[in-house]
Amino acid sequence: MDAYKRNFKTVVTGLTAALLIAGCASPSSEDQFGNSVRQMIAAQKYVSPDQEARELPVIDGRKAEAGYNSYRKETGNPARMTPDMSGSAGLGLSR
Repeated sequence: MDAYKRNFKTVVTGLTAALLIAGCASPSSEDQFGNSVRQMIAAQKYVSPDQEARELPVIDGRKAEAGYNSYRKETGNPARMTPDMSGSAGLGLSR
C-alpha cells in the first residue's frame, strides 16, 4: 500500500507540473504582441502614413551653429529684475 501511495503522489505531481508548464508555454498571444501599441500610435498621428514626408528636413551645420550662437547671445544676459514698489498687483517685479 505504501508503494501505491508513493506512485500515486509521483503521478499526480508529474501531471500537475506538466499542466502548469503547458499553461505557461502557450504561444497563442505572441503573434499579437505589440499590436495594441502600434494601433494606439497610428490613431494619434496627425497625418496618415501614406501622406507622411519620406525624408526629414536637413539643416546645414553652419546654419545650426549660427542659430545656436545667436540663441546663446540673446538669452545669455537677461535684463535685471527689480522690485516694484508701486503697489500694483502681480509679482511685484518690473524690468
